[in-house]
Amino acid sequence: MAKCKDCKQEMSKVDTCICNSLTYKGRLILRDTTYYDVNKRCHDCGIINKKGNIHHLGCDIERCKICGGQLISCGCFKY
Repeated sequence: MAKCKDCKQEMSKVDTCICNSLTYKGRLILRDTTYYDVNKRCHDCGIINKKGNIHHLGCDIERCKICGGQLISCGCFKY
C-alpha cells in the first residue's frame, strides 16, 4: 500500500486527497477537481472519481490549472 506524501493518507482507502492547493510564483492556486477517468477509482492514485475530489499529488491524471497539461510533467509547479 502507498501513502500520499502530502496528506499522509493511504491512497487506496480514501475518497480524496485533502491537500487542495499548490503555490505558483507566490500565489496559492486551488488544485483541479474536475478531471478524472471513467473508473470508480482513479487508476493511478486510487481516489473515487467524481467532480470535487482531488487526486493525490503525483497522480498522472491530474491537470495543471495554469497550463492545462499533465501536472506531474508540465513544470509549472515544483513539488
